[in-house]
Amino acid sequence: MWTFEHSVECKAERGLRLAVLDQRQQLAGNGLFGGISRPRWSVQSGAKFITKPRGGEAINGELEDVRDGRGAVVVIRVPGAALRCVWKFEDAGTRATRLTQQATIQGEQAQNYLSEVAELERTIPQGMQRLAETIEQFALGSALGRWLCLF
Repeated sequence: MWTFEHSVECKAERGLRLAVLDQRQQLAGNGLFGGISRPRWSVQSGAKFITKPRGGEAINGELEDVRDGRGAVVVIRVPGAALRCVWKFEDAGTRATRLTQQATIQGEQAQNYLSEVAELERTIPQGMQRLAETIEQFALGSALGRWLCLF
């Protein structure tokens, strides 16, 4: 079994994260998934999605245990194993959120994928930082929109 965990903080209230995750253009724009093949998908347990990483083949995934604004589990099944990415969203002070992702691969054939998942130790921090920046941009745009409505 292989496990890796990383956290980042972003300057946005906890309620904004899943709103950002529910936008296809946000996901594609931050480079986390390269591009979601389905134009619309919901952030709820049981939702399935297809993603195509840059330079890679299409990957089927499923959301499990979506916890209303507090986290979710992304599961990608491969022959003989499953990659589970547990996401937690925690308040980190005034208008700040800590995003934590714990990635684990388990299963009878998990050892066959260790070289591929080891690469995630390099790419997860980069992708999470881009996601945090995307959420911050979304939060700034939402705040600016509310402010402009006053005029």
